[in-house]
Amino acid sequence: MYHIVICDDEKEILNDIYKKVWTCFDENNMSAKYTCIDDARELMERIQTERIDVLFLDIDMPYYSGMDIAGYVNEQEWKTILIFVTSHDALVYQTFAYRPFGFIRKTHMDEELDELAKRVHKELLENQQELVIQKGQELSRILLKDIIYIEAEGNYLVLQLRNDKLRIRETMTNIENKLYGKGFIRCHKGYLVNAGYIEKLKSTEIQLKLGNESMALPIGRSYEKDVRKRILEILRLESE
Repeated sequence: MYHIVICDDEKEILNDIYKKVWTCFDENNMSAKYTCIDDARELMERIQTERIDVLFLDIDMPYYSGMDIAGYVNEQEWKTILIFVTSHDALVYQTFAYRPFGFIRKTHMDEELDELAKRVHKELLENQQELVIQKGQELSRILLKDIIYIEAEGNYLVLQLRNDKLRIRETMTNIENKLYGKGFIRCHKGYLVNAGYIEKLKSTEIQLKLGNESMALPIGRSYEKDVRKRILEILRLESE
């Protein structure tokens, strides 16, 4: 069950957002636990101890602004889907630095929430996708979102994870087929990269964003056109 938190310092608006979110998500068959908070200080305390899958966050609040809270969430590198809610359209442009999943204008709630709920549902399902691999006699399940890239190493593959590395005996072709259509791109004969970590594309390399650090993977000459095509395909699917 997903945990959805809504934070707005105006109780009437908070209740209105809750009703609309609940109705919209229920219609999309999303089972969730809801927490409504009207004090940013309480939210700051709770996010340190509770898992939050989706956070609807008012931007303009006393004590901590929505952007203060978003900055803290981003520093922890949690996989919280962050959605800003605001009655001031001009503030939307200031939120881009926090890489929100989306934003809703309170004056356009009915129009914008339904489409956003569908996108959130799709994102939550994709975040649960797993890669099942066999290592010796053991089967391991790895969340796809935790795989940054896969590197060929002789007869083995090295899976570079967010907090670990895993070495398995497998071919790059087989693993590429398993991950086809799931957001991974073959950029080189020796590398398969998770598009979700790509920050910048250059002519000869892909730059990845890993928290506060960055790194680069090479683009093989024969893969360059396909890499650009695959990135555009992924972006197009995400925007639908």
